Amino acid sequence: MNIFLKIARLLYSKIKYFGGILLWTPIYLRFYIKSHRQFFDIFTHLTKKERLLLYKLVLSLPNKAIVVEIGSYLGASTVFLASAIKDRDGHIYCVDTWSNEAMSEGKRDTFDEFLKNTGSMKDFITPLKGYSVEVAKTFNKGIDLLFIDGDHSYEATKSDVENWVPKVKDCGIIIFHDIGWAEGVKRVVNEFKSKFQYRRTHCG
Repeated sequence: MNIFLKIARLLYSKIKYFGGILLWTPIYLRFYIKSHRQFFDIFTHLTKKERLLLYKLVLSLPNKAIVVEIGSYLGASTVFLASAIKDRDGHIYCVDTWSNEAMSEGKRDTFDEFLKNTGSMKDFITPLKGYSVEVAKTFNKGIDLLFIDGDHSYEATKSDVENWVPKVKDCGIIIFHDIGWAEGVKRVVNEFKSKFQYRRTHCG
């Protein structure tokens, strides 16, 4: 009886896992067909679905799209964004200190790991090393997709919004990571949500 119970539990776990993947089958297969499956091996705090969602959203952008990622860490999310931006003939700008200051793993230099993990996509990626507020002062391109995943404190997230959101095009996309648990991120989104509204009247 115990062996049948173990088998049943194993089958349930597999069905639950692959059932979630099946919801993303078209995007998942597209990613694999393009030989990007090794990118799933890069350590990250993003789930597989979250990474595939980034990929999917960038595929929806217009040609020559500009993507900005605030907080790139080891490059796991970066390569999903870049894999799609390559198809849009666009470019991604990654903003980070790569000193790991706001990460739970502890402070350390992660820039070389980032470069190694994103090497195959380097033609579509420009690292902008520095604090987000300082980098924003000299960034003068219109942004089609802004992914905010840096310091999750209220002060830092608010600063990212104030300095980067004005650079997002009218029909652009703004994404926040960890809004479900990070109180600082959640508070900022609630305060500024009226400014994040998607204006459908002229976006097609």
